[in-house]
Amino acid sequence: MKSCYIINENHRKFVDICQELESADSLIGPSLGIVNGAAGRGKTEAAKHFCAGNGAAYVPPLCIRTPPMLLREIAFEHSGVRPVRSEESLRVIGAEMTKNRRLTVIDEADLLPMQSLEMLRNVSELYNFPILLIGEDSRLESKISSRRRLSSRVRRRLEFSPIGQADVVQFLRIALDAKVSAEVCAFIHRGCEGNWRPLLIKAAAIERALKASGLHEITLDLVKGIG
Repeated sequence: MKSCYIINENHRKFVDICQELESADSLIGPSLGIVNGAAGRGKTEAAKHFCAGNGAAYVPPLCIRTPPMLLREIAFEHSGVRPVRSEESLRVIGAEMTKNRRLTVIDEADLLPMQSLEMLRNVSELYNFPILLIGEDSRLESKISSRRRLSSRVRRRLEFSPIGQADVVQFLRIALDAKVSAEVCAFIHRGCEGNWRPLLIKAAAIERALKASGLHEITLDLVKGIG
């Protein structure tokens, strides 16, 4: 199965919010953003894709991080150095923002303690530091909304929509390099429940079935036969 990244409406909206946070426009007013969505909607892949192509810093999820650990990771993603002390992490972040103001995307921010979220607000204001927080469902939004000084500083919000049938068509044609009908795509789309992960699992099973059968077209019978 070929590795591929699908450009869809979620991706385009994600890029738009990232570009606004990074732009000089966000020097006036708040420069915090929130992206919510159910697990499997493609938030993490969108973040990695944008950061890899645009030089933004991606901080991967790790639920055991304390505020000092989070500061060190942010400093590392921007400078390649993990300072020992929080004061040094702040100094590094400030220096990097002066040299090159870049967006930082923090994944699974809904799992961060409130102390860490408040710290990120402070850092964002202190250094005009653009930050995009990614969370699952409404948990992140609920945390942010519980603190007025946090919610009032969110510049943009985005909710990731379920993947559409067109996304399924595009993915299967590229990843499996096989013909697929609208009927088959509709059947697969219903089973995915709007998420990418079930689609990836189904695509891997389809690929195995195609190789075993010698077929080059994904038929409805073949898909139903693999469960």
